[in-house]
Amino acid sequence: MANERLYLIYQEANDEECLLTIQPYTDEQALAEAINKLQARQVEEYTIIKGRKMNATLRLAVELTEAEETEA
Repeated sequence: MANERLYLIYQEANDEECLLTIQPYTDEQALAEAINKLQARQVEEYTIIKGRKMNATLRLAVELTEAEETEA
């Protein structure tokens, strides 16, 4: 189908942030190059899904604060 794409999904995290990326590809060569770049950055876990062109909206906010210790 003309509207089918491959979606590369991966997550990168460090001590300060966590980034989830969903990147569409219509060309398998471009997808292979993107995977090679991920592996060079030592991102070994990723997912590839095949689907039609989609729109997505994700809204997420998480605020973490250090919990105060209470004495029992």
